[in-house]
Amino acid sequence: MHKSYKHIFLAASLASGLSLAGCKKGWIDINYDPQQITETNATPDIILPNLLIEAHSSSEQWVMQSWMGYWACANLPSGIKHTTYFPVDEQLFVSMTPDVSIMRFEANAKVHDQPFYEGIAKILKAISWSRAVDCVNNIPYTQAGKPEYRKPKYDNGQEIYEDLIKQLDQAITLIKGTTTDKALRIGVADIVFHGDRTMWVKFANTLKLRLLMHQASRTDRHAYIKTEIDKITAEGSGFLASGEDADMNPGYTDQKPSQYFSQWSQYDLYPRWSSNLGGSFLPYWQFATANEYAMNLLKVNNDPRLGYFYGPARITMPAGGAEAFPQAGPREYRGARFGLKINVVQFPYNQTEYLSQVGGVRAQNMAVSPTSTGIIKGYDMPVWMMTSIESLFLQAEAVQRGWLAGDAETAYKDAIKESFRWLNVGGNSTVPSLSDDKFNTWYIQETAAGNQSVSWTAAPDKYKLLMFQKYMAFNGIEPFETWVDYRRNGYPNLPLSYDDARTADRMPIRAPYPYSEALLNKENLEAQGTIDPFTSKIWWMP
Repeated sequence: MHKSYKHIFLAASLASGLSLAGCKKGWIDINYDPQQITETNATPDIILPNLLIEAHSSSEQWVMQSWMGYWACANLPSGIKHTTYFPVDEQLFVSMTPDVSIMRFEANAKVHDQPFYEGIAKILKAISWSRAVDCVNNIPYTQAGKPEYRKPKYDNGQEIYEDLIKQLDQAITLIKGTTTDKALRIGVADIVFHGDRTMWVKFANTLKLRLLMHQASRTDRHAYIKTEIDKITAEGSGFLASGEDADMNPGYTDQKPSQYFSQWSQYDLYPRWSSNLGGSFLPYWQFATANEYAMNLLKVNNDPRLGYFYGPARITMPAGGAEAFPQAGPREYRGARFGLKINVVQFPYNQTEYLSQVGGVRAQNMAVSPTSTGIIKGYDMPVWMMTSIESLFLQAEAVQRGWLAGDAETAYKDAIKESFRWLNVGGNSTVPSLSDDKFNTWYIQETAAGNQSVSWTAAPDKYKLLMFQKYMAFNGIEPFETWVDYRRNGYPNLPLSYDDARTADRMPIRAPYPYSEALLNKENLEAQGTIDPFTSKIWWMP
């Protein structure tokens, strides 16, 4: 895959002073050589835009989309590590390597007396390091990015989480206390909230809630979680609300489009987004083919979002066409099974062109407009770090658990309603009530039918219902958080890869440490004990 990585584990690289080098996903016109950045020779407004671009999660690996039952490329060769679960490594888990550039950026902001930027750095640090802990548990943290430590020690995952919570609290204090003269060109450099302090604080609060909910399945953490949520409530700014995404748009055009758009939407225009797997050269859009598991859940629940999470197949399978496995109609919405090798001579209609892909705009020259629907809304669509959908589901879980005030059923319905709004199911984003009407009609219908997968009244287990609908809402949008929820709750009952060469009858629950660690940091690595991707838990797992 056309991607590069920064490894916190590579002590030699850290010591070389190249900590701000690495992939640049955007094309922000910033006039600096990232390999020459120090704490003093560039102001933070110059550095920030690219760090923000690298922090987005909207192009999280297609492998995670597949493992979570959302996508399933029909043309994968059998026996590859993606479908066999072995060997899992940093090519499959991009998030296992937090960006030490953020620490340099934080130091830079401090030197230039720019507390707003320092606060943003702490928020980005919380995103990057929490994701890494969620992948591998214990990691270098207190000594990471410091050249004097050529072999940084590993810190305990729980202790890292608790420090990141403190970092977010500090970020809020810094940002709220910033004066205009201490926020150099923030309206230009901040391509997320354009210098809106309140929105950054709400984002920090929501991110803090994410980290707290990750721990929620451990009863011994409940007192700590409640105390921290009470602090958020007392702070008073609240969380990201309906329509409030932590997303960014540095100026996408049809020639330099949003990464999510260029990777998953286009068929011919952007062949550079491709991978060579097992000798097969595949464009990225094929990886975004529907997985029949999640698609069938939408069908069986009569969910109106079917045609928004997924688009119709480019070619509709003819009536009576031979199928490798049965699928419910309509025929233009069909999926594949991850890892299942199909005999395309016997079953020609299980090839990619007869299957659905991720939903939304496919046209090359289509810009975002109020009528854009689905996940892919146009070449100039923003990329997101956190969506309003996630925020409302996090709040709904906290309400359901009794940690936030509110009515649990209302919070649950509001979270699903936000998914309808985000996808623009109503067809006009300037009138969100149109999407609400679509939700209300569906919800009333399914409640009358006693559908336990939709109706709060009918469901015997309200928490499982909430988490199931969160799973449905994250389709194609936030697979990493779905993986977190799956590991902390044990459901939904996701399908395993269909590859006959699969190495285990369970989903990996963590990533191994990078192979390079055995060479560069052997003593600290061995101190972590024997690591098994299928049995070694992340600290927040029950």
